[in-house]
Amino acid sequence: MSKKCAREECGKTVYPLEELKCLDKVWHKGCFRCTVCGMVLNMKNYKGYDKMPYCEPHYPKTVASVVVDTPEMRRLAENTRLQSQVKYHEEFEKSKGHRIQVADDPELTRHLQNTKIQSQVAYHGEQNKKKLQDEIRPQPEQQNISNGEGFFLFLILFAENEI
Repeated sequence: MSKKCAREECGKTVYPLEELKCLDKVWHKGCFRCTVCGMVLNMKNYKGYDKMPYCEPHYPKTVASVVVDTPEMRRLAENTRLQSQVKYHEEFEKSKGHRIQVADDPELTRHLQNTKIQSQVAYHGEQNKKKLQDEIRPQPEQQNISNGEGFFLFLILFAENEI
């Protein structure tokens, strides 16, 4: 009983030694190829669709189509848009780099005044200390005092002013 090869281009007789039974048809081993790209397939790497062999990349995917314009899909799209805060992000990008006025509440005003007072106290404290050190510093005509005596004199004057 002679069997014909399932590949349309071949159509030759398939003998029992070279036959490959797959997808309810008989094939030559060399004729069992991907319908799209022509890659030679075997029993381990083929995929069948409508009784035709395909390789993995060319296997037709059966995906159900999605109906986009239904009330449920519109509701989901609106919820997604609201949750993603696209509007907030757009407003943020527009205002980025601009000065944003913050309302002055009593707590913020009190905090700013306290910070200013602390800064002024620290500044004037350093200024007074510098003025005191300038007064203690020996003048050019007093350079005849040796280094040890000048330092000792500095300590005495500094201690008197601290008390």
